[in-house]
Amino acid sequence: MTFSKLKSGNCLFLICPTDHIEDVLRQACSTEAFFYTALGANFRWDIDTQQNLISIIKNQNITQVIFITKNTNLFYREVLEPETEPFFNVTETLLQLDKTLPDYFLDQSHPILRIMLLASRHLQKQQKYLLETPILGKTLKHNKVITKTFVYHPSSHFFYPPKIVENKVLLYGKLSLN
Repeated sequence: MTFSKLKSGNCLFLICPTDHIEDVLRQACSTEAFFYTALGANFRWDIDTQQNLISIIKNQNITQVIFITKNTNLFYREVLEPETEPFFNVTETLLQLDKTLPDYFLDQSHPILRIMLLASRHLQKQQKYLLETPILGKTLKHNKVITKTFVYHPSSHFFYPPKIVENKVLLYGKLSLN
């Protein structure tokens, strides 16, 4: 999946800087790409940040705000793979999301599936927070700026939207990487 559906306007990608995904996104986007980063894609929406992002959105003709993370993101691995030596402190948000995964799913052998589900749910939660912000969320809705979330799987070069992650991973217990 790419972002070539944009006919006009540009994309603002909200990403984790540890993913090193900027070049992939520039190539996938048929318009100009802009980036805002936060470790673990765990964004803070203080008033100054909201106002600065509104300026960028208006000045750069942003028509889509897209949250993206790789399935190999260090923050998600740290939560779901306790044998991994912590490189970063994982936020309480991710730990709470981990508790929402069904027991049968946590017992599955493939850790990539768990990470993709956790990442997808985390990005959806971040999207919800963004849209609920008093200034930026209101502006995005008023200007009909589209917001989306994707988990990128670098081996398959595919951007998985939440619906595909949920359907394939939870309902079928597997995620086709093709």
